Amino acid sequence: MKKIGIKNLLTTMCLALFGFFLIVGTGSCKKDKEEEAADKNYVLIIENGAQKISPDQSLTYSAKLVDKDGNSTEPSNVTWSTSGSSIATISSTGVISAVGEGMVTVTASVTIDGVTLTAKAPLGIYAPSLFTVAPCAILYEVGGEIQLEAIHLTTSGVVEPNCSYESSDATVASVSGSGLVTFNKAGSCYITVTATSINGNPVSIVPVTVIAPYVIELPVVRVEVNPPSADLFQNETVQLTAKAFNFDGEQVSGKTPVWTSANTDVVTVSSSGLVTPVNPGETNVYAMVDGIIGQASLIVNPDTLVVVEPFYVNIPAGGTKQFTAKAYHLTRTTATELTGVNFAWEIPTYGFAMFDIATVNNSGLVTMKSDAMPGMMTYVVAYDVNNMYVGGASAIIAAVADDCDCGTGNANVDHITVNQTTVNLNMMGVSTFQINATAYDAQNNPVAVDLVYCSNNIMAASVDSDGLIVAAGQGEATIKVCAGTVSKEITVNVSLFK
Repeated sequence: MKKIGIKNLLTTMCLALFGFFLIVGTGSCKKDKEEEAADKNYVLIIENGAQKISPDQSLTYSAKLVDKDGNSTEPSNVTWSTSGSSIATISSTGVISAVGEGMVTVTASVTIDGVTLTAKAPLGIYAPSLFTVAPCAILYEVGGEIQLEAIHLTTSGVVEPNCSYESSDATVASVSGSGLVTFNKAGSCYITVTATSINGNPVSIVPVTVIAPYVIELPVVRVEVNPPSADLFQNETVQLTAKAFNFDGEQVSGKTPVWTSANTDVVTVSSSGLVTPVNPGETNVYAMVDGIIGQASLIVNPDTLVVVEPFYVNIPAGGTKQFTAKAYHLTRTTATELTGVNFAWEIPTYGFAMFDIATVNNSGLVTMKSDAMPGMMTYVVAYDVNNMYVGGASAIIAAVADDCDCGTGNANVDHITVNQTTVNLNMMGVSTFQINATAYDAQNNPVAVDLVYCSNNIMAASVDSDGLIVAAGQGEATIKVCAGTVSKEITVNVSLFK
């Protein structure tokens, strides 16, 4: 199966920030004069800044040396590394290869005259979603603040959901209940944003790297791009502006930024900073002044939204689930359902058996593999066969099952009856059901025996030893009632609403 370009199927809504793509020099405390000169004359900069990509994307990093006069050169001896090889690796030429999902810090190192200069930038690797946070990745200096903004692309237009916020390390970057991030000390962490007002409480992870202030007085030490992020539909444009600041925090006049787009297939940018959409997707636009780069992240929303349902569901190992897809024509405030769209279905392949947990047929029927590891997640994707830029995705998780020991039972038991073989529950209404089960012999006489109850998907519905079913999350579960080798099954469907 080919690997799907998910970044082109859904708007990841990654509205990121302007960045300070730094730089610090590290070396021995006992430097000689030559080393001190090298340390004070250069900074190393990662040009790509803060990034967030999907697991099927690749990314090539580049670095530059900027001298005390603002001149930049490309060093030939850059050493690249990532903080987590189980999430992403990087080649000697700066090419990122995604291995899993999560956050890593990308580090570039160059040694000049015995002094090692390093630069760091955060990289998040996560599958796209209709829910996202702006900025989607942050590279900032100690002492600053940034307000996070949550965005949800829906069939009613773009809305801002209610969210909760949590930092993985508040000593590096703390976050308030309203999403204001404060950068406290140099280091890396991530902000978890949970959309509490969206079905399934989807989560967006914002990788953060906080850098120490400059120690070298350059002509320009910071470039701010305004607006720092924007989402556009294909008939819209946005005018960007850039300001340069010196070591003392004063604006530097008379500087003309050089504008570039990181991906001209998504947006182009004029020499004056006017951004024009080309295709749906997300990318960065850079403004460079005297070797220092500021960044704005742009997302081009598709004019067609594909909604895959169910959006988030647990499937037991070996189980199946039918998915459907609908397409809507979008404006910023409206959505009109389209008919006649021919959808293709795929599940992205990662090249590792533990991640490739399910398959899907050409009608959207997903089958979880029998050896799928409980708790593992993947995505099912539907896209227009005539336009791969038009598509949507839904998360699927390998369900966790009860241990089911039916015991020795009773030799007289021939069959078991239950009061209902299909049960429909919902998280906002009727969320429990009591099973009434009886064991009988071949002559239909009741048999006294201890019945065992178990669920093959406790993430959707659990059952206790007395047969009480409790809804746990959207999905489907099979409740088994058994005594020895004799059993009866109950199908439980759990929805979010009535």
